[in-house]
Amino acid sequence: MLRGVRRTTLAVSALLLLAVAGGPATAHDPGTPEGRAEQAELLRTYEPTWRSGERLAGAPLTCVDGKVDKYPCKNVDLLSFLPQSELGGGGSSSMWYWTDARDSNEYILYCRSNGMSFVNVTDPVNPRYVGNLPAANGTNSSWCDVRTYQNYAYIGKDSVSHGIQIFDLNRLRGVTTTQTFTPDAHFTGLTNSHTLWINQSTGFLYVSGANTCRKGLTIYDIKTPLTLKHAACYDREVYSHESIVVNYAGPDTRFTGREIAFNYTGQGKRFQILDVTDKSNIKVLSSVAHPGASFIHQGFATTDYKHMIVNDETISTRGGSPDFVYNIERLDAARYVGKDVATRGTFVNHNGYTVGNRHFQASYRGGLRILDTTSAASARLPEVGYFDTDPASNAKGYSATWMVLPYLKDGVVAVQSIGVGLYLVRPTGAAAVR
Repeated sequence: MLRGVRRTTLAVSALLLLAVAGGPATAHDPGTPEGRAEQAELLRTYEPTWRSGERLAGAPLTCVDGKVDKYPCKNVDLLSFLPQSELGGGGSSSMWYWTDARDSNEYILYCRSNGMSFVNVTDPVNPRYVGNLPAANGTNSSWCDVRTYQNYAYIGKDSVSHGIQIFDLNRLRGVTTTQTFTPDAHFTGLTNSHTLWINQSTGFLYVSGANTCRKGLTIYDIKTPLTLKHAACYDREVYSHESIVVNYAGPDTRFTGREIAFNYTGQGKRFQILDVTDKSNIKVLSSVAHPGASFIHQGFATTDYKHMIVNDETISTRGGSPDFVYNIERLDAARYVGKDVATRGTFVNHNGYTVGNRHFQASYRGGLRILDTTSAASARLPEVGYFDTDPASNAKGYSATWMVLPYLKDGVVAVQSIGVGLYLVRPTGAAAVR
């Protein structure tokens, strides 16, 4: 009887996912053939939450002889795992983190297709799911993104009429039993958004791939955190998939203190450097590409801001999983250096973030991959560690790990797997940040 119920649940769940997807909410512009292909792949590999595994907690597991529990690994120990079925269900995509300045508690904000999960990870061996913020208007989307400013979370979804929810994270303080929350504000000045970034130094929210600004970069002033005030629009490209925005403190001293956006244009096939200091006069400092560029997806600078490590999502599905390195020592003369050609399987690279001389990359069926950036100047990024969330395959495809976060204390890294759950791991030995 139970087996029959599970089969029925799988069929209904897959149909529901297809029904709510509408225009495909993908890592690509939902209006492109690539986006539709990715949505089809997501539906093909969809795993219902009852198959997301069992909780692992209480004691860390050591990576020994290339395995930790059932997962392939190298220099990465497994601290805990919370299955999707214990995180509010649905699918999952992006996530971010928040540290409570008053008590130093750490939280993962875990995006789901049907809402947002708040997970206390202060003790990474015993994480606790503390609350759920349901999606606005009952919407359901394959992709959701979240970022924080001060003590507030900003949450958007793609391909549905969701707007941006704003949630006061102070409300998590002292929560001991799982709660269902409501947002503190709901911005409806846009319907959908693909990715979000917030410059903590200036209080500006950068929204990519929204229905506003011709899917370009829409900028809001959020210095009054519960209010979004439109500040600017950059729409000179066909799309903005993602932007990383900082107050610049790198080697090009001509731009010290300027607000600089590193913009990745997806099917626009360009990596750009923008000076967005003057919102009424956004300047393109560099606009470059690598040979055969297909979908320039995201990137992150080395710690010294001399090089940018860029992933190209659809080129990876054809030729293995390279990373592309650009020299950005002169912001107005960025240039392509080369690609890392190390063979690590044909899995698809996704978001990557740099800490110290380690680049932490989500690689779908390849899980978490940790690269040494010491030789980035020659486009060499040797792999020093990994934790593979999909033991069955390292092939191309858009299932498993969408996002990793290397920003928790004591070297803990959060690793997400789509519809499967949240892993907390710790790099060791050669994979640890140096």
